[in-house]
Amino acid sequence: MTHPATARPALRWLILLACALSAPAAFAAPVNVVAAESSYGSIAKTVGGSHVKVTSLLDSPSVNPHQFEANPRIGRQLSQADLVVMNGLGFDGWMEPLLSGTSNPKRQVVRAADAASGIVSPDKNEHLFYSPQAVLATASQVAATLARIDPDHAADYRQGLDRFQAQMLPVYDAVQTLIAAHPNLTVTATVPVYNYMLALLGYHELYRKIQYASEENSQPSARQVKTFIQALQQHKVDLLIYNEQVHNRLTDQEVKTARASGVPTVGVSAIPLHGEDYARWQIEQLKAIKQALDQAAARSS
Repeated sequence: MTHPATARPALRWLILLACALSAPAAFAAPVNVVAAESSYGSIAKTVGGSHVKVTSLLDSPSVNPHQFEANPRIGRQLSQADLVVMNGLGFDGWMEPLLSGTSNPKRQVVRAADAASGIVSPDKNEHLFYSPQAVLATASQVAATLARIDPDHAADYRQGLDRFQAQMLPVYDAVQTLIAAHPNLTVTATVPVYNYMLALLGYHELYRKIQYASEENSQPSARQVKTFIQALQQHKVDLLIYNEQVHNRLTDQEVKTARASGVPTVGVSAIPLHGEDYARWQIEQLKAIKQALDQAAARSS
């Protein structure tokens, strides 16, 4: 017969063992995150901190994002991902067939286009990474998804989101500084990559149809081209934004004409070109615009 005093420790051990077996296993850190673009990879790193391992598929300044081609290595990375962060709206359309073709039932996907659906412009402009509001909404979704994948570190992911929000404050400061120095401008662009930021600045933007034609490598009408070029020559716009990663005969002609006519031109990019984090990337481009406009104002005074 087993003595009650010896039975109680054995019973406690069995209870603890049963609890351990029934409790959900802690997530094996780090969480494997694959970002379609380095802009979203930067966001995931800031939010996830030391609990995530982030791979950005598109991180080369020499690659046109619209012409990016995937390969089997990327397919393997996606099949092993716990979380995928991407833009959506067709900007990284090459991701969708890859996700469909790589089996991973536990993988979570955050699309900026879904996280910030209320911010998408009426013309469905896909370049949501130039909307600070859309980016903040996406970061919030990333934090919530990481917390579901790895609940043991949910508090850390909330802190990571707070950290990202703090990093975004200087972006808004740079926006306000630019508005104060150069308000109510009329602007245009070679392609519509920067439109969300231009809208936040309150600038009046012209010639969107030709911008979309250039981006899609379709041929705009001769009248559209003539109107655009004459607007630059006649200083009907105060600023030309061009995409450093998208070049064709028309975009090069537009930039050349603007410079010859004394219209300030500033290059932006679809991903950080120099490895900056998201906020620094945005701040540097806003500063470049202010500098170009300051110099133009000084020349005309």
